[in-house]
Amino acid sequence: MNLHERVLSVMGCKHVDDVLIDAPRIITPEMIHSLKIDEVVYGKTMTDNVGDDVNTGSNLEERYKVAIEAGIFNEITANVEFNLSSILDRIQVNQKVFQSRFAKKNKAEQDYYDNKNKAIATEN
Repeated sequence: MNLHERVLSVMGCKHVDDVLIDAPRIITPEMIHSLKIDEVVYGKTMTDNVGDDVNTGSNLEERYKVAIEAGIFNEITANVEFNLSSILDRIQVNQKVFQSRFAKKNKAEQDYYDNKNKAIATEN
């Protein structure tokens, strides 16, 4: 998903009021106050290094210090394994499902035309 698709997905959650796109690297007290931020959430996978932001290499305690001190910081861990192998596996499974569905539709369409042609032939 691109950025806008991810934002729309998060905004679709009933617990989310707003999403800040292109947030600054370090959260400041002024930012929390001016935007009336109630909660700062950081998501990671089970394979991420503890305490480090894998995307930037920055230390989480430094980046979210103000939010942690204000008691509004939450870290959530997704219990998923997200790597190239798992993506390829999902693609292959979905390809098989699609091919099966396509074959079933083709068979139904061919049966329809066969029955239609038989009906026309018996009428003449």
